[in-house]
Order: sequence, then structure tokens, then C-alpha cells
Amino acid sequence: MRQRGMPAWLGRSVPAGSALAVFLAMSWLYREGYREVYDGILQSWGIQPFRFPFLDISGWLAAWECARQGIDVVTFDPCDMLFRGYGSSPLWLAAAGVPLGVANTTAVGWVLDLVFIASLSLLPPPQRLVELLLVLAATLSTMVVFALERANADVALFLVALAAGCLAERGPAARMIGYGLALLSGLLKYYPIMVLTVVFRERIAVFAAVALTASGALAVFWGVYHVEIVRGSAEISSGYYNANLFASKNLPFLIGILVEKAAAPSGFASVVAWLVTAGLYGGLAGAALAICRRLLRFARLRAAIAALPNGQLPNGERVLMVIGSAVIAGCFFAGQSVEYRGIFLLLVMPGLVALSRCAGRALRALCLGSAIVIVLLMWGECLRRALGGGFGFWLLRELGWWWSVSVMLALIADFLLESPVWQTASAWLGRQAVPSR
Repeated sequence: MRQRGMPAWLGRSVPAGSALAVFLAMSWLYREGYREVYDGILQSWGIQPFRFPFLDISGWLAAWECARQGIDVVTFDPCDMLFRGYGSSPLWLAAAGVPLGVANTTAVGWVLDLVFIASLSLLPPPQRLVELLLVLAATLSTMVVFALERANADVALFLVALAAGCLAERGPAARMIGYGLALLSGLLKYYPIMVLTVVFRERIAVFAAVALTASGALAVFWGVYHVEIVRGSAEISSGYYNANLFASKNLPFLIGILVEKAAAPSGFASVVAWLVTAGLYGGLAGAALAICRRLLRFARLRAAIAALPNGQLPNGERVLMVIGSAVIAGCFFAGQSVEYRGIFLLLVMPGLVALSRCAGRALRALCLGSAIVIVLLMWGECLRRALGGGFGFWLLRELGWWWSVSVMLALIADFLLESPVWQTASAWLGRQAVPSR
């Protein structure tokens, strides 16, 4: 029996409706020429506004516009406002025949953002007031507003990930469409390939078919575009370790730089810094794995999930939680990501708040506390500017990322350990380990 709480329509409409109201209000301010007010609000949100909204989607449209003219846009794009080189998948350039360009920036940005806001109503609704407040805070966070203000491509990829998660709860044909969408998004931007983690919930035969198909598509993609992929990878952005970027290397690398500066002018400064960086990274990674292992044993996520109504997270919370966790954890360890990629944390929140309703007090506290940490991270730039930043704030933020990713790794591991693929493989390996008579 479903736990009593607020109506589902209220939990769905409040976050999406609030986001729509803010979006329309900000659009009105910009359209009516109140630029100082518009810019001031964004700055108070922790966002540095550009001369016009939807800067990022204009870059993608500029790549199409110049590619249609036969211009190599990988290292330099004269159609782009900032002359940025194009560092993403060449598959986007292959679709340059679509008759859209920089002149369509406002229309494309508006449609993309409105579709994103509408999609928020598809997320599993919170059931309690505290859950609603957390989800609402995440929805209106700096990360989300930044992504919408720039109309970043991650907004479109979020829509694909959400669609894949929703389709994963339907019949076989719908699930295959979802896996196809996830594969396509991976070919377009690389990191969304982590969405395919959800394939592990299939039977071993279906899993093998999907895995082979995806592997074949990736092999063909590499064979056709490997030169462009290598050239474009040099244009992938990176930045300071204390900026609005999240990554596993931020903390150990910046500490290593500080150690190197403190050890100068010693001739062994670089060696000492490298040892500190490597040791700290290894220690943090080991701590993350230890936390993950401890959570799997201590909290017994499976038992907690089984104690929920119907023995599972309702309305697909678990699938979306795993998808969001896989994307964020993959980006965290793969390299630096600008904060707007944190919009995928919106997929993690419904599962965490649902687990905070379980029977175990320790697990309730763990999941609710982790949800609060995630919300604070999503408001990170706003808090940094409001509190003056500094080393202490940066250190707490980075430790918050490591903790949150450790929890996500535990959620992914629990999902994989309970998957039919793992159960089948374990049973097969167990039979092989028994000597025949």
C-alpha cells in the first residue's frame, strides 16, 4: 500500500511550475530591456551572464552553419560568437544539413528549455513536504538555472536520459527504443553512454544482444570518425581546480600544486608534489570504495528497498537513480565537467528521497543527508560567492562531491549485484567452480 502523503499531482506540478514561472519571469525581464535587473539576479544566483542568453546552443548551431559552408570548425569556428573550436562528436556535424543556424538561437533555446521544464513533471513526485522542498531546491539550483540560461547541450541529453529511464519501465519494444536513444546520445556527446548501465536489468540474452549492438556501433563510429574524434578531443574544455568544475582530480591536483609551491625552490618540489597528488588521489579513491562497500554491508540497500511498498522503489525511481548516478560518477572520474552537467542529479533525487522513507533509521538518515549534500552542491557557486569562497569552502565542496559519488557508487553496485546479468553470471561461475565427479 502506498504511503500517505501529498497528492502526486502536487509533487509533480510544484517543481515544474516553479521552474516555468522563473523562466518566464526572467525571459520577460530580458525582453523588456531590464538587463541590469536580469544580470543582477543571475549574478546573485552564482551565474555570470553573457551578452545574450543561450550562448552554448548558439555554438552548436554555429558549428552547423559553418560546416554547411565547408569550413573546418574543429579548431576555429568563425560562425561562433566566441570563435570556439568544436570539440564534441563529429556526428553532430554530419547533421549540418538541418537548416538551422546562429539566427535561430533564441527560438531553439526557448523550445529546448521549455521542453526540459515540461519533462520535470515526468519525474517521480515527492510524497512529503521535506522531500518537496529538497526537490524544489534542486530544481531551482544554480546548476539547473545555469544550464537553462546557456541552453547547454546537456539539457537535451538529460531529456534523452529521462526518456530512456521512462521507457525502461515499459515493454520490450519500448526498452529497445530507450537503449537506442541512449546509444545515440553517447555517440553525440560520449559521456551519456553511461545511461546504458540500465541494460543490466535485462535477461542475459537481451543484455548480450544490446551490448553487442552497442559495441558494434561504437566500433563503426570509431572506424569512420577516429581522426575527427582525436582532433576534437584536444578542444574538450578544462579549467582551474577551484572553479565551477567538478571532477575527482580537483582536490588532489590542487593540493599537489600548493605543495609544490610551498616546497619551492627545492629541486625535489615537483617529485614531492607528484607523490602527494598520487597518494591523495589513491587515498580518496580507496576511501570511496571503502564507503561504497560499507554502505552495501551496513545499510543493506536491497533489504531496505524490499521493505518499501511492493518491494521496490515505486514509479521507476530506482532506474532513474541508477542512470543519474552512473552519468555523474562517470563524469566525475573521467575528467572535469562544468557545473551545469549536474542537472543529471535531478534523476538521483527521487530515488534518494524515496529511500529516506524506508524502515531503517540509519539508512533514512544516510539518504536524506546525502540528498541535502547534493542540493548544497547544486547551489555551490551561489554559496561560494555569497560566503566569499576560500580554501575551507572549496575543501568542503570537494569532500562533498567525493561523499556523494561514493553513495552513488553504492547505489550502482547494489543495482548491478541484484541484476539478472550478475545473478546469472554468478550462478554459472559457481557451477564451474564445483569439480565434476
